[in-house]
Amino acid sequence: MTTVEDIIRLMKDGGIARGKADSLAPDKPLDEQGLDSFDRMSLLTELEERYDVELPNEVANQLKTLNDIVSHFTP
Repeated sequence: MTTVEDIIRLMKDGGIARGKADSLAPDKPLDEQGLDSFDRMSLLTELEERYDVELPNEVANQLKTLNDIVSHFTP
């Protein structure tokens, strides 16, 4: 089971959204919390590598919050 804490740890380990990861609200869109397009692409790349998947653009575009990401990667 994937948790919000897992995603935040992945972000910190990957140097994504430095200084912002710990203060992210799970239910608020990431772009509204200061993540730019580079942070978002880096996060999606880290997720693909960690879970050994390829996220099609239509799926990636639906992952707007930490909760969306958790829901997608939790069976």
